[in-house]
Amino acid sequence: MTEVELLKHRLAMVKDDLDIIRKFIYEEQLEKHFERPSETSDECWTNLSNIEIACDLTSDESLVWKQYETN
Repeated sequence: MTEVELLKHRLAMVKDDLDIIRKFIYEEQLEKHFERPSETSDECWTNLSNIEIACDLTSDESLVWKQYETN
């Protein structure tokens, strides 16, 4: 595999796990907890959505985002 193919595969694996996490949240009826704010968003759901957007290589949306830096 080329480096690009490897990176695409890794992003696909992240997306798969994201889907599993979302399914688990709904199955365990934890949705209300993800409606609470996180450090960077009004709702924690936004952080999960951002992971999905960043993994989507057909979208340029995440290219203008700034990296979150902890102090």
